[in-house]
Amino acid sequence: MANFKTHLNVATIVSGIAATTVASIGLVDVRQTPVLFALGVLGGLLPDIDADNSTPVRLAFGLLGLIGAFAAVFYALGHHRLSIGELCLLAGGTFVLVRYVIFELFLRLTEHRGVFHSLLAVAFFACLTTSLSYHLAAAPPVLAWLHGLAVALGYTTHLVLDELFSVDLLGGRLKRSFGSAFKPFGSDLKATVVMGLLTAVVGTTLPDPRILPRLLSRETLVEPVRQKLWPAQGRWFAQWRTPVSRSGPDWKLK
Repeated sequence: MANFKTHLNVATIVSGIAATTVASIGLVDVRQTPVLFALGVLGGLLPDIDADNSTPVRLAFGLLGLIGAFAAVFYALGHHRLSIGELCLLAGGTFVLVRYVIFELFLRLTEHRGVFHSLLAVAFFACLTTSLSYHLAAAPPVLAWLHGLAVALGYTTHLVLDELFSVDLLGGRLKRSFGSAFKPFGSDLKATVVMGLLTAVVGTTLPDPRILPRLLSRETLVEPVRQKLWPAQGRWFAQWRTPVSRSGPDWKLK
């Protein structure tokens, strides 16, 4: 399988191209491209969080615990009347829940190249990102779906790359790892059922699902990319000094 450096480099290239493309066709404001780029790179590294009980994994869950703690506090500040002491207890409890309880469950339920190397995991993390973007970051529905698609693109790139590295081109054979990354579900039934249930639950919190097929439609994506792929009339850099509109994209996708 591909190593960390290869996954990082390829995810960076693919995410950069994708973020540049959606900005070029007007789906997002150029100021949104760094977020889309970062989410794509993150998605390209996510599948290997089940690698083992290593220091990077522990650090990742520590970071998730801190993010969860602050998210819980910010949510409580906007919806409940709590004292500073109560907010500190809420933050501490959330951190312990994520860093230790969920982390231990994660270790018990996962194996490397298990359910996290599957298309089900792509759907889960895409939906989770979309939901968090919409509800916590207050992103417009279209932008929230684009955030989810960025993670899905990076995640899928990782799985495809692992499969490509499972083919020995010089020896003309398939390695034992072939087929263990790009698969519909995990081999562990319990882990697959849990992730399937989590995906279904997160699915109930998504913004308007009709947006997704519109975003991927020929009119919204394919044709604008085709029209923008090469300079008009073959005149390269002829519009270099043409000012760019800052009015922002139309999030309604009529």
